[in-house]
Amino acid sequence: MHEMGLVYGLFDSLRDIVKQNQLTGPLKKVVLDVGEASMVVDSYMMDCWNMAKGDTEFKQTELVLRKIETEGRCNHCGKVFRVKEHDRKCPYCGTYDDFVPITGLGIEISEIAVDE
Repeated sequence: MHEMGLVYGLFDSLRDIVKQNQLTGPLKKVVLDVGEASMVVDSYMMDCWNMAKGDTEFKQTELVLRKIETEGRCNHCGKVFRVKEHDRKCPYCGTYDDFVPITGLGIEISEIAVDE
């Protein structure tokens, strides 16, 4: 389960954001974009978040996960398609498993709400 490591990395990133932006109030909500190809299990991520935030400065912070579909550009015809929806087969030319992923690979903080 790599989700716990991701949560601790998220804590570090959030601390950096708070410091760089000189935020004074506690974080109310964090929205995390999670790519469907990132191998993050939503329920594990939420469980790890809730366990790890304990008595930290994030104890009142809500974590919201937003799934980002994986899209790929076909190496044969150049069209962009939803990889999972089409089971890795380009719906335009029929080529199987010959694409470059362009979205939905990682995780990224997309929104932060501060209780000022």
